[in-house]
Parts: sequence; C-alpha cells; structure tokens
Amino acid sequence: MSELSFADLGLDPAVLEAVVAVGYEKPSPIQAQSIPLLLNGDNLLGTAQTGTGKTAAFALPLLSRIDHKAKEAQILVLTPTRELAIQVAEAFSTYASKIRGFQVLPIYGGQDFYPQLKALKRGAQVIVGTPGRTLDHLRRGTLKLDTLKSLVLDEADEMLRMGFIDDVEAILAATPANCQRALFSATMPGPIRKVAQTYLSNAVEVKIENQTKTVARTTQYVLPIYAERKLDALTRILEVEPFDATIIFVRTKAETTLLAEKLSARGHSVAPLNGDLNQRQREQTVEDLKRGKKDIVVATDVAARGLDVPRITHVINYDVPYDTEAYIHRIGRTGRAGREGKAILLVTPRERSWLRTLERATNSPMESYQLPSPVDLQKMREEQFEAQLMTFAEDGKQPKAVELLNGIAERNNVDIAVLAGALACWMETAQPGALPLEQPAALPIPSPERRGRDNNDGRRPNRPGGHKPGFKKGPGKGGPRPGGRGKPPAGGKRPPRQTDAKR
Repeated sequence: MSELSFADLGLDPAVLEAVVAVGYEKPSPIQAQSIPLLLNGDNLLGTAQTGTGKTAAFALPLLSRIDHKAKEAQILVLTPTRELAIQVAEAFSTYASKIRGFQVLPIYGGQDFYPQLKALKRGAQVIVGTPGRTLDHLRRGTLKLDTLKSLVLDEADEMLRMGFIDDVEAILAATPANCQRALFSATMPGPIRKVAQTYLSNAVEVKIENQTKTVARTTQYVLPIYAERKLDALTRILEVEPFDATIIFVRTKAETTLLAEKLSARGHSVAPLNGDLNQRQREQTVEDLKRGKKDIVVATDVAARGLDVPRITHVINYDVPYDTEAYIHRIGRTGRAGREGKAILLVTPRERSWLRTLERATNSPMESYQLPSPVDLQKMREEQFEAQLMTFAEDGKQPKAVELLNGIAERNNVDIAVLAGALACWMETAQPGALPLEQPAALPIPSPERRGRDNNDGRRPNRPGGHKPGFKKGPGKGGPRPGGRGKPPAGGKRPPRQTDAKR
C-alpha cells in the first residue's frame, strides 16, 4: 500500500500548492487523521504532543474551507502565549501564500490596542489570539464572532495551567452555535475534558502517541540571538569550532542558496543542498562533502533526509525547525555509528518557548553555548595568523623573498620591519579580513526570558477557581464594574490607554 500524500487529502488547490512550495512531502500522523475530519466539518478533540505537526493539521483544512473573498473573521485560533500566537499566525501566512487577498491577524497582550483595532477594522479571515486579549476585544465590541466558521483551541492544557480557562469558556460561549470547533492538547486533564464535553458536541477524538527519543552521542547547545545578528553569530561559531564538516539547516530552499553565498564570500568551502537541485547535483554535493572538497552544506530538511556522512561533526540549526521530528532528524546527521557529535541551535527571543518542547522530545537538556569574548576572539585570530605565517618560514621560496625585501629596504632606507608591515597591509587590501587588525565587536545577546507576566499574555493569570477582578463571574454575564475597563468612571474622563504589560 502506497504512503498517503497531501494530494490525497482533498485540500484546496491553492493550499496544496503552498504545501508543496514549503517542501512538505507526506502528512504526519496527526495531520493524516485530522485533516479529513476538519475538511468534513466535524468537531475534533486531538491529543498530541507539541511538535507533531498540529498547526498544519488544523490550518490546512480550515484554510481550504474559508471564503477567500470575504474579509470578516472566519477562523479563530486561541493560544496560551503571544509567542505561539505569532508562530501560528506566521504558519497560516505560509500555508495561505497562494491565496489572493488573504489576511491573518495575531492579537495578544503587551501590545497597544490601537494597531490591533486598525487591523481588525480592515478585516482578516483568520484571527490568532491569546485568551485575555481576545476577550478584551470581544467585550469592547471590536471583535465580532457572528461570522465565525471555525474555532481552534491550541495547547489547551497550557491555557489551563496558566489560569485562562475562564476566559476560554467565555469566548467559546460567544461563538455561533453552528461554529466548527477543534481542541488540541498534549494531555487531557479533567477541566479540559469538561470544556470539550460542554462546547464540542459529537467531537471525533484523535490521539497520537508520542515517542520520546534520546540522542545519546550528540551534545546539544542553544545560543539565544537576535534575528538580525544570526549571520554574525554563525560566522563566529564556524570560526571557533574545530569542525571537520558541518551541515547547517535552514527552512527554505531560497535561504540555502543565499546563506551559502554569504559564507562563501567569507572564505568557507560551502554548497547549498535543496529540492530544486536535480538528483545528480545533490549526489555530487554529498560526494564533495564526503571527500573533503566541501566542508559545509546548507540544507533544508527534505534535501538532507537520510544524509549520512562520517565527516559531519557539527549540526547547526540556523533556523528553528517547524516540529520536533524535524529537529531530531537534523541533529541525527551527526553523532552516528558511535561517533560524537555537536548540535547548536540559534534561537531568537520569540522562539524560546519552543526549547522545552525540543528538550522533552530528545530527552536531553540543551547546554548554553558561549561565544568567545571579543578579547579572546582577537587573541585566537592573532594566534591563527602567527601559525599560518610561520608555515611559510620553511617555504623554499622564503630566502629569495627575504633577499628581495632587503634590497627594497636598502634602496628606500626603511627598516625591514616597516616593509613587513607594508606587505601585510597590502595582503589585507587584497584579502580583507586576512589580518587580525581590529578587535571584533561584541554581539548583543538577548537577556534571559522574563518569567511571569511577560510569559502569559502580558497579564496576570486568573486565580485558581476564581475570576478576573472587574468582571462578574461566568461568560457573558454583565460588564465591568464602575471604574473598570469598558465604560469610563461616572463624571470623569477615560484614563489614558495602557498596554496590558503596564496593568
């Protein structure tokens, strides 16, 4: 029996075209089971670990059912954190890249209301929000759900843990009775199952068992870095790491070529490896890596599937993968057959929430990667330059070169040391960066992630078993107390607008 492909699932042609462009080859188990059910309009209760491909499992079928021409909200996705909201919104944009006029809007706490209000007024078919901010918009009347066709609760157990279950129930109660609903959760505690029983009538249950994997001989490191400084960080890693061969993983085919060109300009022996290359070109690239003609390959997940080159000592995740299976596959390119390996993950501040999931998937914590200080890096560069220079001291042409320089020094009445310095500067002009003349600048590293309010929608979570101050308990029952959010205090002006992070 042949394996199921995305083309077999009945997706909208525009959505399928985007899936092919991303490079997905076959659906994961959660996708294969969920997509047909959601395409059919069924309610769904899914139990699967983060990183099993849940976002595509609900985004692809729901995008296939939207009215592309209508601008009102048709899909609402609730996520526990702003980071996940942004990530899910980006995934929707990717999967809808071939749909003309498509708009997705993330709404979350810690951001001013005004840009969100403008975007909501313009219209978006998909809203991805955190519970607190979504409820705020509902109560202000700036978000209408009467046109909603589908609602998804993503990471429902995390919402429960963070105290947002009351908000979630209030939002669910405000959705149309005929709205399709899907709930995804890594675990199914009692309160979550109760929500499902109340609001997901006749839901079809899909459960995917997750196998925790151990990557025994690969040491994993993580380096927090700002997105705009990733290339600088990568350049320094390649400079200080004693690698034999390295494979660098990126998300897109275009990025493999772009990054390979940038590294080649910095003097590295590098080649791209992506699905646009024909079979012969891909085989030649792998053969060059095996034979030492290339030391670095920049690859996508699909192109590097099954790659086994004994020389690969390092795997660098330049882009964070979309799911845990991809991450395990990536770092499995090193540390094979009893060999030791090293995997380094570059992670931007808004991707940090993904780290715990990756550690659970590999059953191995990541160590913090330390880039050398500018002083140490400069010292290392000077030592490398000295070692390279001394190799030419034994060169057979060296005596003749000395004789030539001595003659130039005598005719121009300059010290030989001055002439050596001039020769070095000439070499620097011909090959910029060849001499360690300037101390490198320090790379700004993001500060440790702030816990508490910044990690839970920019506001304090609900008290266990309680409700938000300023609102009557229960969904849809009354509005704010006098002086609370909503109406201004009697006889007074509305207080200045504040972001959730300032409350």
